[in-house]
Amino acid sequence: MRIGLGIPPVGLPIEFCTTLVRQAEERGFESIWIGEAWGTETCTLVAALLARSRRIVMGTGILSLYLRPPTLTAMQAATLQLIAPGRVRLGLGVSTRNINTFHGLPWDHPVSRTREYVALLRRLLGGERVTHTGRFYQPHGFQLAIPLSAPLPLYLAAVNPRMLRLAGEIADGVLLAWLPVSQIPRSIAEIARGAEVAGRSLSSLDIGCYIHTVVTQDRERTFNLLRRVLVGYCQANTYIQGFRRFGYGDIVDEVHDRWQAGDRAGAEAAIPARMVEELYVFGTVEECRAHIARFVQAGVQLPIVAVPPSSRMREADFVALLGAFSQ
Repeated sequence: MRIGLGIPPVGLPIEFCTTLVRQAEERGFESIWIGEAWGTETCTLVAALLARSRRIVMGTGILSLYLRPPTLTAMQAATLQLIAPGRVRLGLGVSTRNINTFHGLPWDHPVSRTREYVALLRRLLGGERVTHTGRFYQPHGFQLAIPLSAPLPLYLAAVNPRMLRLAGEIADGVLLAWLPVSQIPRSIAEIARGAEVAGRSLSSLDIGCYIHTVVTQDRERTFNLLRRVLVGYCQANTYIQGFRRFGYGDIVDEVHDRWQAGDRAGAEAAIPARMVEELYVFGTVEECRAHIARFVQAGVQLPIVAVPPSSRMREADFVALLGAFSQ
């Protein structure tokens, strides 16, 4: 089974990150994926870890396209390829309105913006000198000074139908997240619709999925931790839309109302056990492996196991993931 490892953007010590990457290489993990929110910047950390590893693939999972113009992303991607030719995957997405608010940026027209962004990025990475007057971007005479040594696969993060279809139409791969196994076939069907529009086969796309996973014997502690993390995601517009489609609409409404009223404990209590158990993987090694296998059986080609981002996560949680999913 192909397997990836997600490293959260929370500022883990670089020595520990290096150890994780090297052990992941030794244990047969295919790839490492690193995101960003309001902590570490993805390309900087990916560059450092590419330089400290030998074989493993690394992906930006994900870069927010609102935070950087396509010209800068092309420069960053080309630099990563310069450091480790053939070992880079470029994951892009629109993130959430919450993140843009932190940065003081509008969150507008996510699908149209992504389409224009990717079209420009492919031209830039292809070495073309680009002048473009578009709805969102207007580069003038930009050309990369670094020719790419190998094609750079581009993945789009997608949760909701329009972005799933766009990914099927224009990306090399898709990064799903925050969905139960039961929803995987529906998401893949949307991706397939987009691929058909572009005259492509679904088999030409790599279907990846972030799966927050905790290997543990202490189910009660872990359940409480995971529910606390989930409350935060119930405030993010992108995921709220997804949760509604997955049948959690009434739950999300109650959680959001309690959160807005300042009732943090009540917001946590409003999340039932079934929602936690469906959106996370947690339990013994055997239970976690069996649950991840169900994602693969449902159509995920690259499960990316990731420790849920939390101030309460421990180094032991990462070590347990490495041990549980060694290939």
